[in-house]
Amino acid sequence: MGIVGFQWGEGNYNQLTLLMNRDNYVNRVISRASWSGNGQILSGRCQDNGGSWFGISRGGRVAFLVSGDLLVDRVLPHMGSELYLIEFLEGNMTPLEFANDVAHRYEMVYLTTFSLIVADMPLNSMFHIRKLQPMAVESEIVPFGVHTLSAHGGLDGTLPRDLLMRGFYNQMYGNNPLPPLELARRCMSNAEGGPHDALYLDKMVEHFEKFNLTFFMVHPCTITNLFLFNSVQYYGGRFGTTSTTALVVERTGRVRVFERYMMENGTYNTHDFDFDLQIGQ
Repeated sequence: MGIVGFQWGEGNYNQLTLLMNRDNYVNRVISRASWSGNGQILSGRCQDNGGSWFGISRGGRVAFLVSGDLLVDRVLPHMGSELYLIEFLEGNMTPLEFANDVAHRYEMVYLTTFSLIVADMPLNSMFHIRKLQPMAVESEIVPFGVHTLSAHGGLDGTLPRDLLMRGFYNQMYGNNPLPPLELARRCMSNAEGGPHDALYLDKMVEHFEKFNLTFFMVHPCTITNLFLFNSVQYYGGRFGTTSTTALVVERTGRVRVFERYMMENGTYNTHDFDFDLQIGQ
């Protein structure tokens, strides 16, 4: 699960700005952002299968994901929408090619709902890949402008949490934007909207209860799949917002990433990255 607000390639000094809250069970261990072994991809990684929900490469490939798998804490070791994100970052397909390829994957029948954004900064191209029903995968070009992304609302949804993020994003990234770390801190702690719809979710029990009927109605194969994989825990540990990421990609190629994340003892820490894209090298 999660919620994202972002502005893509329209008119100002930055090519992409992004603010993202990721929600997950604490027993789903996801590392803080770090560089991959070859130093080319910056992302956090899931300990269970190596997948991720946000990442950027030095070559200018960006991907971010919100998925229903985190709602039920289901881990499929060799498949999952979080693995698509890493595949895109490591690969050479254009966003359009990747979206078309993913839409025909056989494993789609086993995956819960997700929305994945894949983008290539040098190509100035961004696509949204949306999975709703077992084999119904759609993709669309993301137009320039301000957008939101959520697992249930998709791109530019109208659910309360989507609308809260849009309002928060427009306010915080307005004419006098706050420093990204301050944005991340405010987004992580924003409880407006109550336990169901706030940008920051303290616990996920209420959110699951709100969406579980819709979840199973949208995914008629899901109940069978849950028994097949035997890895679902509805309330198996605290669930809530465990990290906030702020990203700025300037048109000069400079990239700044800021992350505020929950540590194992329940306290929060922050770190940041500042680097230049290596385009054409």
